[in-house]
Amino acid sequence: MSPALICPCGRRIEDASEFKLLYLKKELNEIDILCPNDNCYLREVGYIKFEIVDGKPRFKEASFYPPFVTWNASQMGRDAAIAELKNTLKKLVERIDWTMIKPVEAKT
Repeated sequence: MSPALICPCGRRIEDASEFKLLYLKKELNEIDILCPNDNCYLREVGYIKFEIVDGKPRFKEASFYPPFVTWNASQMGRDAAIAELKNTLKKLVERIDWTMIKPVEAKT
């Protein structure tokens, strides 16, 4: 079993499926990664960026924000935290429902 990530709000995150993905910034080609705690003061802990190629979304990059990374590094050690954060990002990218992302068409 891999170590649990911990949000600075105190919420333990045992599995990537607990994170919420917010598809609100589609026009910016970004999906927000949210803490599963609805009362979290950070709320947004990372992002997944994509690009539209030939009318289809394609993964570009994913990252957690520094406060989330630093907190986890201080809780479980830098190397263990970096490994777990990378693994979690891979799992999150696999979870994306790419059909929810359609290119924004220009209005005439």
